[in-house]
This record gives sequence, C-alpha cells and structure tokens, in this order.
Amino acid sequence: MSVYERLGVRPVINARGMNTMAGGSIMPAPVLQAMTEAAAAFVDVGELNRRAGEHIARLLGVPAAHVTSGSAGGMLLAAAAVLAGEDPERIARLPDTTGMRDEIVIQRCARIWYDQALRTAGARLVEVGGDETCTEREVRAAIGPRTAALVYIVSPRLGERGVSADRMAALAHAQDLPLIVDAASTLPPVGHLRRWLDQGADLAIYSGGKGIRGPQDTGLLLGRPDLVRAAAANGAPNAAVGRPCKVSKEAIAGLVAAVELFLRTDHDAEWARHLAEARLIAGAIDGRPGVRTRVEDDRAVWTAPTVLVAIDSEASGLAPEDVRAILQQGEPSIMTRVFQGQLLLDCHCLREGEAAIVARRLREALARVPAAR
Repeated sequence: MSVYERLGVRPVINARGMNTMAGGSIMPAPVLQAMTEAAAAFVDVGELNRRAGEHIARLLGVPAAHVTSGSAGGMLLAAAAVLAGEDPERIARLPDTTGMRDEIVIQRCARIWYDQALRTAGARLVEVGGDETCTEREVRAAIGPRTAALVYIVSPRLGERGVSADRMAALAHAQDLPLIVDAASTLPPVGHLRRWLDQGADLAIYSGGKGIRGPQDTGLLLGRPDLVRAAAANGAPNAAVGRPCKVSKEAIAGLVAAVELFLRTDHDAEWARHLAEARLIAGAIDGRPGVRTRVEDDRAVWTAPTVLVAIDSEASGLAPEDVRAILQQGEPSIMTRVFQGQLLLDCHCLREGEAAIVARRLREALARVPAAR
C-alpha cells in the first residue's frame, strides 16, 4: 500500500502543468538518489549550500548562486538582501526597517499574489503605472531616497506590458540601485537561466521544483556575488527573517542533481513529445459544437505545448470551471485550470499514456455541450 493510499489521498493526472498546487514535478531517479545519499550523513548545512551555490554558478556560467526554499523564498531573501545587506544589526532587526531604505518599486501591471514575499522581509512596495501599462517616466518618478531596489515580474503569458526588464535594469542602475527579477516559472528553455542577468538584472529568481524537476521546496537565486552573500546571511541556518525558509540538506543535494540533469536534457525532444500529446487531446474534441480548441506552442510564451478550450457557456450552461470540476472529480482525477476564461490543459507533466486518458475524459465531459445558438 502506497503512502497516498494509507492517507486516503487520490493521485491525479496532472494536466495543470508544473504547478505547486499539483505538487510541482515528478523528480527523476538521479535526483531521488542524490537526496537519499544526502540523508545518510550530517553536514554543515551552511557550507553545503555555499558549495552547492558555487557548483551551480560554474555550471550555469553566472556570477553566484544560492539554493532557496522555492522562488517565494528566493523573493523574501532577495528583498532582505537589498534592505539589510550583510549588516548583522540590520539583519537582526528585519522586518523592522526603521532607518533603512525599504521601498521596492514594482509595476502595477505586473503585480502577482506572490510578491507578498517581498513585504514579508519588511519591504514596502511602491506601485507605479496602471493595470495594463507603465512608462519609464512613471518608474523614474517613483524612485526616491527610500528606494532600495526595483523589481520586475516575468509574466510571458500576459505579454510584454509596461517597462521591459532591460529598461528596468537601466533605470535602476542609473540611480545605483539593484534590479530583482522574478522568473519563477520560465524554465525550460535552459537559456532563461542567464537571460535576465544578461539583460542587466542583479538578482534572478527561479523555481527549482518546476521545469528543473528538483525538489518542490527549492529554488535558485542567481546574480551579483555581494547580493547573493547577503541573501544567504539573511536566511537559514542563521537567526534571521529568512530562517523559516529553510532548505534541507536532502533538498540542496537534490536540486544540484536536478540542475545537472536539466542541462543535459534534450528539451527539443521533450517539446516534440508534448506537442504530439497536445494535438491528440485537441483532436479528440475538434469540431464539437459549442467548443473551440487551440494548441499553443510558442516557446517564447509557453514552457510546454498547451491546449486551450473555449466553451460557449451561454449556449451550453456549462462553464470552463464546470468542466474543470468534472475532470477533477471523475476517475481518474485530472487536474486542469481555467486561464483567461478558457480551460487550460498543460502537457508538461503528462506521463506515458496519460494524454489518451485526458482526451477520453475531456470528450466525455464536453458531451454535455450542445451546438451554440
């Protein structure tokens, strides 16, 4: 009996993508092996993360790296780094920022739920621009004597709105300020691990448990050595604001192995396989009245081929959220999500044979949708 069976938890087919709600990713055997090896001995965890960061930085060709507790943990440590640096007195006071520069400028059109991690460290977010766009002039006007950094959130699916990352970097550096980039869910391709640093970012943050397929509770903080050192000083095992964002020795070892494997993976072959899966799923419901499908395969926007299903809810009385619930509550359970009013099926996490199951279950769920009026 598996641990899930003992707990009464039902495994699901993940057509939602590399998403925390579905458990991130399935770790490959070499990652699990590295974690098992790490579990067999005690080490100085601070030294382990230091050496792991040095090794990862060499592999990626970046100035410095640090293993974090997911990308949200990376955002917290990045904020702490620009607020307190390596100053022991300031580190001890966070999230109290009295007497510190504590403002981080962020474009309103790029706000996400997870930027709360920046505020957890003690930062005050200064919003600029509107819901749909932002100008360089607005960003420049928001920079003042209390500004500690600028932040740029990468949201490829929402398009390039507002001021671009490279221009945000230029605006920050003109005032001798750092730019933090949250690129959590942008992998693959491998080139994205350097992309934003090459565009001028001082720190770039990635999830370790999504496209890299490392432990779900890991992330990567890459960038300027002084800021990476400051981030480490503000985190575990030290008594600091980032101590709750603890990363185990097993998770650190697992992420190292995952990065090594990620760099060796044939991502073109994986893309081709997932594209075939997406076309199979879309083909199963193509031509059904009241339903329109589209396969998204632009690698600049999507981390894996994805099927979008538009449903004429007015004609059918069945909304995309209803179909999502039908798929998740059925047997086998299939996790999907709704994106911009359409059912989204991301093929990144589908395992062998699962695309056919998803196609069948989706066809059955949509059988209730009549012809549009």
